[in-house]
Amino acid sequence: MSAAAVVAAFVRRDFLAERSYRLSFALGALATLANLAVFYFIGELFGDSLAPQLGTFGASYFAYVFTAMAFFGYIGTGAGSYAGRLRLEQTQGTLEATLSTPLGVPRLLAAMSAWNFLFATFELAVYALAGVLIFKLDLGAANWPAAALVFALAAACFAALGVLSSCFVVLFKRGNPLAWVLNNFEGLLGGVYFPVAVLPWWLASVSNLLPVTYAVRAFQLAVHKGAGLAEIKGDLLALAAFDLVLIPASVWLFGLAVRRARRAGTLGEY
Repeated sequence: MSAAAVVAAFVRRDFLAERSYRLSFALGALATLANLAVFYFIGELFGDSLAPQLGTFGASYFAYVFTAMAFFGYIGTGAGSYAGRLRLEQTQGTLEATLSTPLGVPRLLAAMSAWNFLFATFELAVYALAGVLIFKLDLGAANWPAAALVFALAAACFAALGVLSSCFVVLFKRGNPLAWVLNNFEGLLGGVYFPVAVLPWWLASVSNLLPVTYAVRAFQLAVHKGAGLAEIKGDLLALAAFDLVLIPASVWLFGLAVRRARRAGTLGEY
């Protein structure tokens, strides 16, 4: 069976499973709109107080946080999809069979996350429509080719982080310190809810170690100020460096974790 056929089979399986939870999808959409409304009214009330820091991006507070949340929500799919999918396979008792397929690590990882990225793309489109039609955001100044490059580099980086996170699921079942860090600190320190410039210097120094900081800053500049590649070159190079290190390391470590769990006979446990 070809790689494309394998990915299509995984996507079909995951689509059929997702389709059976229509209420969950509807509630998730309503929760997203409610969160956007919260930030919209926060921006209406307190947005001017962040004006000096937001001046770099040429955006109001709501425009800034809306763009960052949409972007972070999409690239975060990679960070969470692998560990979440593996944990689901564990609880269903199908993980050992799935990992025993003769696909190779890269193709298996692509197949397991394909549906998550397709669904995230649909959610991103709905998110963008809500921003333009409901909240009247003006994205006319955006440099979309530059934004797309940031998107690609950031998505690859976070997918690698997600693969690293899934290693803990394979080996320890529960207890995933990398997922805990990603869920609790990436958004806080990476400039998703407010510019990194508002952080004290010691937290800003930690923020500089996180790929999300470079991704969000570059994306915001490309979307709101129409920044070109020359203006965001430093952030792009940082993301490329993260990719060069994390992608091969994550694939190798995932294969190592699977082999260790297989030798220990724990793949079927949850």
